[in-house]
Amino acid sequence: MLYWGLDDDLVVSILLMNLVALYVAFDITRVSKGAPRGWYVIIGAFALYLLYRGVQLYFDVQSPVNSIDTWEAFISSLASVLLLVGLVMLNRNFRSHLSSVPSS
Repeated sequence: MLYWGLDDDLVVSILLMNLVALYVAFDITRVSKGAPRGWYVIIGAFALYLLYRGVQLYFDVQSPVNSIDTWEAFISSLASVLLLVGLVMLNRNFRSHLSSVPSS
């Protein structure tokens, strides 16, 4: 039996935003033709957070006891939105700098 609630919907939205954030982070690495080591740590943090939330959602859906706090999931989803917006803005910035540099 599955036990699904609002907090689980929030975690699914967090998972989707983290997947998009990972894609955008790898796209920034591709556009910039490499990245400093710190950037790979940031990508690793997104991947670890994605894994953590996926496991948390799996165990929460399997048990009748709700292990995800709704407010914590809501705040986490807001943080994921802000991180994703920041990555998209950074991606646009890199792309605009690449288009303004004359090719040799």
